[in-house]
Amino acid sequence: MNSKRLFLTTGAKLLLASGLLLQAPAWAAAFTDPTPELRTPSGALRGQDGGDVARYLGIPYAQPPVGALRFKAPQAAPPWSGVLEAKAFPKAPIQMPIGPSKYVPVGPEYSEDCLYLNVWTPKTPGPHPVYVYIYGGGNVAGTTSMPVFDGANMARQGVVVVSVAYRVGVFGFMDVSSVLGKDYAGSGNNGLLDQVKGLEWIRKNIAAFGGDPKRVTIGGQSAGAKNVVSLLAMPAAKGLFHGAISQSGGGQTLATPAMASAVTEGILARAGLDKRRARELTTLPAKDLLAAQVKLIAENAYKYPFRGVVDGVTMPLLPVAALAQGAARDIPVIMGTTRDENAFFGPAKTMNGNIEGRELANLSLAEFDKVFSKYPQAFPGLNDAQRRYKALSAVEYWIPTVRMAEAQAKGGGKAYVYRLDMPFASGEKAGYAVHGSELALVFDNLHDSTAPHLGPVGPEAEQLKEVMFGQWLSFIKTGRPAASGAPAWPAYDLAKRPTMVFDARPKLRVQSDLDATERKLWAGWEPR
Repeated sequence: MNSKRLFLTTGAKLLLASGLLLQAPAWAAAFTDPTPELRTPSGALRGQDGGDVARYLGIPYAQPPVGALRFKAPQAAPPWSGVLEAKAFPKAPIQMPIGPSKYVPVGPEYSEDCLYLNVWTPKTPGPHPVYVYIYGGGNVAGTTSMPVFDGANMARQGVVVVSVAYRVGVFGFMDVSSVLGKDYAGSGNNGLLDQVKGLEWIRKNIAAFGGDPKRVTIGGQSAGAKNVVSLLAMPAAKGLFHGAISQSGGGQTLATPAMASAVTEGILARAGLDKRRARELTTLPAKDLLAAQVKLIAENAYKYPFRGVVDGVTMPLLPVAALAQGAARDIPVIMGTTRDENAFFGPAKTMNGNIEGRELANLSLAEFDKVFSKYPQAFPGLNDAQRRYKALSAVEYWIPTVRMAEAQAKGGGKAYVYRLDMPFASGEKAGYAVHGSELALVFDNLHDSTAPHLGPVGPEAEQLKEVMFGQWLSFIKTGRPAASGAPAWPAYDLAKRPTMVFDARPKLRVQSDLDATERKLWAGWEPR
């Protein structure tokens, strides 16, 4: 059970799109060996000492999903004997190798054996609230070792922080039940079920780290945020968490069984198999499955083909429908986006404002164009590139988030909606607040060497960090966001539609019905 996970998964751009995998952290040197042994119901651990905090890395929460367990729901890890040396991040799930780049100076190792979690804990007596972070990566990439997700600074403020790894791509989000039978029912949601299994482990063991299993908040960004929203709609996750944070997510990027079946058939074809040989998927080398996945993504008609499946069982309803029926009535949620999400991806290949169908995750190009054709008149002050960024950001992130907030309000729950408007001050993204810009702010990691590539830095960003980090801490601890120097942040309602706008201090505000013109333009759109 001490083995820790080896191999590859998908697309540097997709990874950066939903979580941004980064270099080995400079703060690692602050942690030393040894820290006193910690005993949990699952076994004894030896981690690392960080002075006022400790961390325990690479803790197995499920059996390795290899061999006969490939494409199967996660199985609980049995207790281990002896003392587990919990001092190194686990290997990332299988994905396309990434780096070196400004985002990924040193890439991780990869493995199918990837179901581990990490814990940062205060040295002060508990019980402390718990924050469980779920990385993004388009559901085809991601790792828990990203420096921007380091939980030490949050732990110093009295929060136990956990990051949970889960299977991605074909290994975590391919429904093989249509070709392998009922023994694989729910396989299209295995990545989500991994997260559920991690939350079950946390409920059982987190008190040993000083955490309070009755005060657990889950959070994530991009695909991680969409997974957070999916967990709100999954019966298996009920009672495992008590608050949720969705950063650049939404609850509509999911698949129908028919869509999921088409993806599986596409993988079969690109792996050189037909349905009669579908059983070979369970033994095919991981590199061959990965190669088929890469081909499918490059050729698929829509963006993000690997997504949770509304199968009527593991996920009975689309999350937006589930919330409207009260599924998260007792779970407060922070949800929001950045203003210029899609500026992260850069301009169109043609260097104009054109948009291709494969850039859209939630609707066809024909349906998109019905609304996009109205943008020049609605927003005459924007150039072609700016209109492109605005429309894509709306349809992929902002409008799905607004609809989640509407559903939560209709279902009797509380949603606290935000938008980050503070842009990069310089560089190729100057003037834009892009996908991932809030990450260093809400983890209090602005001084990490990668932060300047993620979003705004400098004195104004430091001031905004004090507000955002404070509100995230407040929400994790109390279920309500609040921070010194910030206006009161009311829950969303259908009359005033209040949204917290995060920007430089003079522009920090709560605004009613933010971007109402754009919201109304998309009023008739329904996801594919």
